[in-house]
Amino acid sequence: MEGTASIRCGDDLRGRIPGEYFCLADPVCQGPAEGEFLPDYISRRAIFVAGHYGHDVAAVRARLDAEYATLRQLSGHERILLWFEHDLWDQAVLIRLLSLLADMPVLAGRLHLMPAGGSRVFADLPQAELEALVPEPLPWSAVEAGAEVWQAFVSPDPTALDRFSRRALPFPHLARAMRRHLQDLPWVTDGLGLTERLLMQGVADGAADEGALFRHLRKADPVFHVTDLITRDLLKRLSTGTRRLVSRDAPHGLTPHGKAILAGEARYVPAPRFQAGVRVGPGGGWWWNPRAAGVTDLPPGRGRGGLFG
Repeated sequence: MEGTASIRCGDDLRGRIPGEYFCLADPVCQGPAEGEFLPDYISRRAIFVAGHYGHDVAAVRARLDAEYATLRQLSGHERILLWFEHDLWDQAVLIRLLSLLADMPVLAGRLHLMPAGGSRVFADLPQAELEALVPEPLPWSAVEAGAEVWQAFVSPDPTALDRFSRRALPFPHLARAMRRHLQDLPWVTDGLGLTERLLMQGVADGAADEGALFRHLRKADPVFHVTDLITRDLLKRLSTGTRRLVSRDAPHGLTPHGKAILAGEARYVPAPRFQAGVRVGPGGGWWWNPRAAGVTDLPPGRGRGGLFG
């Protein structure tokens, strides 16, 4: 049996952390995430990633196939370090990973969670500070709890995930990240998800190109650290069609319709998409209610006790 393995949701720590490096970079914080069998799941994810981030489908499928296949090699390691930070991207990949590791009980007693501070990212730490981090043994009950959160994450009904986001979970940043994920459902107030609203506010404040919007979103949101590709995809979503909210070309500005929505004078009708397991769109049945700080299946304007106004 070999020594240490390190698992990370990207390549930013390759060569800096101990043992054999395993990368699982499936961006499950975006797009559809359901699929009972792994080959079907990977095919769906590959189509989404390729279509939304401008990659070749076959290349994406090959990379995902390889990343998921290599996880089977973990059973040959004595110690497995999980390097996942506080933000939604990392925490979503973490529960995806735990859902798979839960079917590998041979790993019990070998898993360790690396401590994430909640603000600074691992890649920004000096090497000496990175090497001084002390792994925390991960009990098998925590692995099973993470797998349960994943099942709630991919469910078409988000109420179970909403309940998990209100509990004390065995991962210090998971509940907050799951709540941030749910806040990207359409809001009953205006139909926008939180990231969409933050991007539009950035445009309104003068962020007129992709680079400026990326910096604005990273600064405005400590829980969902978007990538440049996510920023581009989101901008494309809001600047497409006859009812676009943002002008198509840079320098970007809000359209009259976008200004009306941001001012609370009109409602946004989102195009069809998936938020993990939840279908969003004109016929979607789930919203985020900011006053109740939770999900609801009641359409806007039909709340109980005046909650929705």
